[in-house]
Amino acid sequence: MFNEHSLLALIPARDGSKGLVGKNTMDCAGRPLIEWSISAAQNVNFFDDVLVSTDSKKIADIAINAGASVPFLRPDELAKDSASMLDVVKHTWKNYLDSNGKNFDYIVLLQATSPLRTASHILSAIELFFKKSKSTKDTLASAFEIDKKYGWLMQTENNTSYINFCFDIDTKNPQRQKLKPLYLPNGAIYIMKGSEIDSGFYHNNTIPFIMDIKDSVDIDNIEDFISAENILLNIK
Repeated sequence: MFNEHSLLALIPARDGSKGLVGKNTMDCAGRPLIEWSISAAQNVNFFDDVLVSTDSKKIADIAINAGASVPFLRPDELAKDSASMLDVVKHTWKNYLDSNGKNFDYIVLLQATSPLRTASHILSAIELFFKKSKSTKDTLASAFEIDKKYGWLMQTENNTSYINFCFDIDTKNPQRQKLKPLYLPNGAIYIMKGSEIDSGFYHNNTIPFIMDIKDSVDIDNIEDFISAENILLNIK
């Protein structure tokens, strides 16, 4: 509970993964990967509950042993590659009620693939969100700053022979040093009001929570996994 609002920590962890098979249950610095996110959430006193959404009995057993709630297994259609994370959040919010028998006011989404995101990060993100939020449509997404050189990114469109810059190339004498700071989402923390889920995670009302790049590893492949594990082993 935060300012009389009920908060649900939601950790999605499906069984299938093409980038790194079985990554959510892999031993990472002495514990299954998913346990790092469960532990971080459990150390945040604002949460009314910590829930793991999964289609896997194995993941469910690990989550329950770690103290998380797994009131149901995710439907098969929400465990496919084509399923969106937004649909997973909707499913959880609509099907799991708080201790008063009501839908949770807010969902705090914590991806299991972000083991370097700590309880301190989550606490700070929640406090920032409620401090900066001006509308029920506001969301929060964690990110890290990237080099301004990426402001010169270009893309092609409609198979034309020309290439388009992502920033305003008509600006006189554009220089990297004059570009605004650039940020990349790291997938570690999202916050949204349950009744506004249909609006999505990202829009013009999204509040950024800036994390250090060293804490922003999002495990998608074995290289990411090894990098995160080495950092965790050095912290212990």
